[in-house]
Amino acid sequence: MIIVSTDGSCLRNPGGAIGWAWIAHEGGRFDSGGAASGTNQVAELTAVLRAIEAHPGGEPLLIESDSQYAIRCSSEWIEGWKRKGWRTASGSPVKNLELVQAIDRAITQREGPVRFRWVRGHVGNPFNERADQLAGLAAQDWAAGRGDVGSELLPASPAGDAEPETARRRTAAPAPVPAAGATVTPAASQPSGRPAPAAEPQWELGTLFD
Repeated sequence: MIIVSTDGSCLRNPGGAIGWAWIAHEGGRFDSGGAASGTNQVAELTAVLRAIEAHPGGEPLLIESDSQYAIRCSSEWIEGWKRKGWRTASGSPVKNLELVQAIDRAITQREGPVRFRWVRGHVGNPFNERADQLAGLAAQDWAAGRGDVGSELLPASPAGDAEPETARRRTAAPAPVPAAGATVTPAASQPSGRPAPAAEPQWELGTLFD
């Protein structure tokens, strides 16, 4: 089984620079990127999408995230949304629709199963902490105007949320997992089911922040 930790960062939610990252537990490969403006939800969902895209094949993929929103969008609520024509239980459009649909396609097209596991953030989990650090550094890069202008872009959501285009940073070589306490610099990576649906809560999804 491939295990990958993902995380997203938004320096000022909403509207600040965002960063996303994933890091593989075996081998320490990682990737990160961001955008000049966005939300934490866009960052978290983009991290999940990029992790799935970077790990094709038949081997089971387990994604660990501290974002219940990202996990539930990707594995629980999505089935109900599809049955309702991409509407929530209240009848409103699904937020971040294009990202959610892209994750659904990535999971469906992947040969092996994709599973998700929630982990509590900021409690010393080394891979969650590395992903958080990488996402934060990527967001800082975009805030400082150091984003990768030539990177591939994910189109903005058509659901009326005015979400930003989210750029993907491509890098070329594997990187080891840093030693505890070391400063992580996002410099290198090598891009490479579901649980039973749960009842969708009635509160507005846009109010859930991790």
